[in-house]
Amino acid sequence: MDIQRFPDCVRLLDRLGLYLRDHAKVRILVLSEQGEPLVDVNSWEVMEKLHKLAEPERFTTIRLQKSPAMELLLFEGLFQDREIMRYVIRNMNNSKFKVQGSNVILTVKIREDAYDYPTVEEWETYFRTINGKRNWSECTPGERADTVIIKNLPTKWFSLDANNPKPCERFLRDAFTLFGTIRKVDYEDCVEEGELGDDITSLTSQFGIPLTFNAYIQYQNYTSFKAAMSGLKGKQLMRLFPGQKPTFSPFVVDYDRTGFMTDKIHKARKIERERAAEEAKRKHEAYMKQQSELMAKQIEKQKRKRRKLEEKKMAAKKSKKDKRRKRKGDINECEKKEKSTDCDSALIPLL
Repeated sequence: MDIQRFPDCVRLLDRLGLYLRDHAKVRILVLSEQGEPLVDVNSWEVMEKLHKLAEPERFTTIRLQKSPAMELLLFEGLFQDREIMRYVIRNMNNSKFKVQGSNVILTVKIREDAYDYPTVEEWETYFRTINGKRNWSECTPGERADTVIIKNLPTKWFSLDANNPKPCERFLRDAFTLFGTIRKVDYEDCVEEGELGDDITSLTSQFGIPLTFNAYIQYQNYTSFKAAMSGLKGKQLMRLFPGQKPTFSPFVVDYDRTGFMTDKIHKARKIERERAAEEAKRKHEAYMKQQSELMAKQIEKQKRKRRKLEEKKMAAKKSKKDKRRKRKGDINECEKKEKSTDCDSALIPLL
């Protein structure tokens, strides 16, 4: 499977096999025909039924949302592209089914869901208002509309080392230069349950390694920032290498409201990271030293145990040898006594 199968793709970073592609989000309502409460209905069984109703297509991600009423279940689903989404909507809408252990007939209502995405008016109004309140300046990077936040990016997809996944800032810079000149990039780890679909659940199996991270891309000027906000709207991340099956990951886009990328905060964060890295290195060295000492003690203990066993074996061997010697000496003594008795017996008739 190659990139020609996805004409709507936008190349992001070839060497990592990363592309942007349109993705489609649907809103699914599951409700009873008689308006009965669905308190006893198992949402996992309902989700399995929804997967089966979508066949032969399948959801990239499907998750249960907080329901606004007891009489319905609300789900959010994502598809690889809009064509698949339209096909599933046509076939699934108004479908009916039952779940095991319940006689309640459930009806499916599915439609395309609108994206909750920041608008130009929203961020321009925000920065006009906030600049006076926080004493921010439009001339200061990080205190203006220049930083795009891309949430829930897969950590391993932007990592140099698969065994120790950590986002590479150079990869981030090279990927998102697509929209304009980048001033700085940074990131923070995040793991949010339910955000990842079936396609990327195997990205990590090591406990404690963050599955995803939030990328902060600060552009040199407002034009590039606006282009990035516009270009990332309604997109998902796709990873595709020649001869392999494509993998998809949805992400969330927002603009920074915290001053995360101002020079002062960025410098403080860099110092804190260096301090944390030094502390982690110190702890690792102390741990390795402790393990080395523990290993040396174990080796010494095993040596002493082996010496004791050898000494015990030698003592047992010596004892066995002594017993043999004593037994042999006793036998010789008995033989002497027997010979002496025989001699005495032979002399008696002569007398």
